[in-house]
This record gives sequence, C-alpha cells and structure tokens, in this order.
Amino acid sequence: MQQPIGASELIINPRGAVYHLDLRPEELAGTIITVGDPNRVAHVSQYFDHIEHRSAHREFITHTGYIGSKRISVMSTGI
Repeated sequence: MQQPIGASELIINPRGAVYHLDLRPEELAGTIITVGDPNRVAHVSQYFDHIEHRSAHREFITHTGYIGSKRISVMSTGI
C-alpha cells in the first residue's frame, strides 16, 4: 500500500499550494511537459488554444491550458 506523504515532507503554503512550486492540484493538468529553461514555457504554450493558468515562482514557470479538448501543463525545472 502506498504511504501518504507526511506533513513534514510536503510543505503547503497558506493558499493551499505546494510551497516550492506555489501550485495547487487543480492548477495542473494530468499531462505535464517539462522544459529546463523557464523561457521555453512560453515557446511551448504559444501552441495552446487557451491558457487558463499562469504561475511563476522562483525558476518554476507553469502554464496550464488546452490544445483542443486536451488539458496540458508545461513547467520549467530550471535545470
């Protein structure tokens, strides 16, 4: 059985988002494309039909949107 992540291991900020990413679960799609350079996020998301969420926290830039009916997120890793 999978163990839940302990509160000391997963830090949640006051708005209910994961601290290091500043993202809540509903702000991410089930399909995530990762890119290293934060500047590449906009290059990828320009092909989205609609962007519903944009987030920037440290080197982590995230855009979540749609291509057709498919919900997709693109996120930078900073690496």
